[in-house]
Amino acid sequence: MLAGDHRWQWEEWCDAQSVPRERIGEVKAVITDAFLAARQRSAVVARSGSLLLDDQYSRAQIARARSARAVVGTPAEKAGAFPLEWGSDDLLFAPPPGSFVKVLVKDRSDYEPALRRGQFDKLEQLQRWCRAFATPLVVEVLVPRADEPEETFEGDGRPAMLARTIRDAYARGIEPEYWKVEGTTSAAGARTIDAAIAERGGSRQVVLGKNAEGATIAKWFSALAGCATPTGFAIGRSVFWKPGTAFLTGAMSAREAADAMTAGYLALIDVWHAAVSPARTAS
Repeated sequence: MLAGDHRWQWEEWCDAQSVPRERIGEVKAVITDAFLAARQRSAVVARSGSLLLDDQYSRAQIARARSARAVVGTPAEKAGAFPLEWGSDDLLFAPPPGSFVKVLVKDRSDYEPALRRGQFDKLEQLQRWCRAFATPLVVEVLVPRADEPEETFEGDGRPAMLARTIRDAYARGIEPEYWKVEGTTSAAGARTIDAAIAERGGSRQVVLGKNAEGATIAKWFSALAGCATPTGFAIGRSVFWKPGTAFLTGAMSAREAADAMTAGYLALIDVWHAAVSPARTAS
């Protein structure tokens, strides 16, 4: 998945650079160009690639991608909101606008019980809506670091808390088709997440990017070798942020930026298959 639904990140950047927010729609068009070009160049993308775009700045691009028969999904959450809020008041009163729905939720097992219940209630509501329209649901879970040491939190703490969130969601009957999760360089941490997801046979995981560099992403992918539930990645800024900002500042043309994004996206697919596929085949 090429995840291009970012909103508040572009707004903050545009405001800081004195670039009109109206131009966010232009960079979404470049991202869409890059994805459609990747579909033409790669049988893997044509077969199993997907695009994630927001309705706020990308409505025309969602329509364009769907007219090209691409798999394109949309986010349900209000960008940057915590606790979870819907992106629009009429979200659950019409069919989903895309091929799948993604929702981002921040959770820690030590949050107040009432806060966690409220967010899980919303996830249940969203799942009912998606199932009513036979639309796959992708639940993205972010586990913020509190006062834990960064190294131990990234290796063990976050995976343990993420596994707890997944199991708590399962206990509520929330079983999305995909969990979109933060990667870890710890093989043990990756197995902790994998085991939790595998407790419901229908769910799989995709790894998100957090605007990380390629070397870090490669380590996340490698940590997943031998796990049962990973099925791909959902990465955006690591692919499009640098070319996108270069385009908006005039340092790159739209064509140059799209070409760079396409190349970065396809390179990540190669890294994924090199890291995960051989080990899975051997196991």
